[in-house]
Amino acid sequence: MEDLETIDPAVPRWYVIHTKPRAEKKVAWYLGRYRCFWHLPTKTVVRKVQRRKVRRELPLFPGYVFARMNADQRVEMLRTNYIVRTLPIPRPRETIHQLRQLRRGVALASEMRVLSRTYHEGDHVRVTTGPMRGTEGYVKRDGDRALLYLNVEILGSSVEVVIPPSDVERI
Repeated sequence: MEDLETIDPAVPRWYVIHTKPRAEKKVAWYLGRYRCFWHLPTKTVVRKVQRRKVRRELPLFPGYVFARMNADQRVEMLRTNYIVRTLPIPRPRETIHQLRQLRRGVALASEMRVLSRTYHEGDHVRVTTGPMRGTEGYVKRDGDRALLYLNVEILGSSVEVVIPPSDVERI
């Protein structure tokens, strides 16, 4: 099977863009400048700096931006010198679904952290009640709380969200 770009380079494809360190927001700016659709999952971090609280939006997956672009836009982005490489997404619908779940989880979760691996153990569940209703993931027990892992398979990473055990059902 031929690569889609060799068939028609004008057809946009989904990519995971691996950026240079701390260049995610700059890459997102360039993607907007070249009229590409992009997504940079972020989380809000509050830190104390000289006796005041400072809120910052930091990338949820440092070093990665998701984008849909054609071959010409990809070449222009590579010329910016902020990109290490671009990885085509083999199953974009699944990845988009996972990113939507992540966006919902980030917006609604009070506690979260990113894990460096995909979580494979435990039960595959769906959240039935609460603000994250309909979200699917994997559950792990940690004392009196349940941890929900939302996977992004293309990156081999998960986001861990704390939810009440009564809010999930096994699939």
